[in-house]
Amino acid sequence: MLGGGPLGTFTAAHLLATAGDAFVTVSLAGSIFFNVSPDASRGQVLLYLTLTMAPFAVLTPFVGPVIDRFRSGHRVLASAIFVLRAACAVALAFTLFDLTFYVLALALLVASKASGVLRQALVPRLVDEPAHLVAANSHLARLGTVVGGIAGASAVLLLTATSAAALLAVAAGTFVAASLVVLRLPAGRTSVPVPSAVEYAELHTTAVLVASAGLMALRAGVGYFVFMLAFALRREGEPAWVYGLAVAAYGVGSFAGNVVAPRLRRRLHEERLMAASLAACAAVSAIGLLGVSRPTLLVIAVVFGLAATVGRQSFDALLQRTAPDALRGQAFARYETRFQLTWVLGGVLATAITLPVEVSMAVLLVLFVPVVVLFVRGATDLFRFEPWHHPDSLAPAQARLADALEWQSIGRHRHALVDLAAAVDLARASGAVDVDDSTCARLDELRRRAVDPATEVTAHDVAGAVALVQALVAGPAGLNPAG
Repeated sequence: MLGGGPLGTFTAAHLLATAGDAFVTVSLAGSIFFNVSPDASRGQVLLYLTLTMAPFAVLTPFVGPVIDRFRSGHRVLASAIFVLRAACAVALAFTLFDLTFYVLALALLVASKASGVLRQALVPRLVDEPAHLVAANSHLARLGTVVGGIAGASAVLLLTATSAAALLAVAAGTFVAASLVVLRLPAGRTSVPVPSAVEYAELHTTAVLVASAGLMALRAGVGYFVFMLAFALRREGEPAWVYGLAVAAYGVGSFAGNVVAPRLRRRLHEERLMAASLAACAAVSAIGLLGVSRPTLLVIAVVFGLAATVGRQSFDALLQRTAPDALRGQAFARYETRFQLTWVLGGVLATAITLPVEVSMAVLLVLFVPVVVLFVRGATDLFRFEPWHHPDSLAPAQARLADALEWQSIGRHRHALVDLAAAVDLARASGAVDVDDSTCARLDELRRRAVDPATEVTAHDVAGAVALVQALVAGPAGLNPAG
């Protein structure tokens, strides 16, 4: 179930940490939070949404660069973060009814988010083929959901027999165990500094930018839907179990998304999966305009959970495949902050403005339909106001090919391979050529070898890659940038 090799080892550590998180969450029922009224006012909810951004204020400027600085020792850094989470859990056990509890809880949340960013940066090192990234991410999320549910149920039973402090002690133990397991991972490769041109080409391609915009829309829609639903059901006098059932339906959809995402990835690229996720949310929002009954509400919740998960898995795999190894921590921290911000904005809008459910579904439709249109246009290169097959759409890729040929001519094989891989990324992002997964995987492997000083790169490797890339981006007239 966990799989073999380094990925299986990391999965075991991730599941232990997930169980620890579940015990920490349940322990809140026996803390100072127990005395807070569940009927929070809108002002309190708005304050909560604002505070959820606090960890991300630390994540982007500090955590991301630290992760990248210690990229050759990710296993040690992961172990240190798990130990920090264990220390926070122990400290929480002694401050359950003190105001210090809030400070420690915030520190634990920051450490948890840092673990998530590190996980996204580490997974590509543990996967043999870039095309398998969606499957690896979904596998981790799927097992995490199952283990989190089992651990949460166990924590509830333990809380009735013991205390919140006991749950935090168990959580600390699981975090320590995770720190020991993750140290069994092989030592990371040392990466060379990434030139600014390579960083821009690989982190600012059309595919990454458009996919991030699509996921931001999904996150905003989910945030709006969750808080709109809570206030709408309360306003209409619905029993609390209806909202609980809707939350459960969203969870079922999320789990289903983790199951189907790898299967869909075998037939569709990440960009198309993102487009399908946005279209599905737009479709159920349109259905909601006709009236939202309880069954309809559950269907909408399932689809939102499914679409948000598939979209997230698609974007993570796309960025993992594209981002240079030396910049993954900063890239994921940066985008995670944006996604959390859009979720908060959606929740703030739903909290601050009181609208009927049908009107709220119209708001979601107004959000998703333009994004679907813009996403499809951006992904097919129509933002250039020219046919997708116009020769100029290959100009950036051909320029990188020309650079690669220059490097090849002076014997700089590593630089040549990096530029060749970037040329194919740009050509694929333009939509002017169709690049199969095996070709992408081969060039990604050559790029990884090129930035690893411990790996040999030969002139034969470069010559084979040049022939492959020239066949893809030379253009209809057989343009040879070297000539």
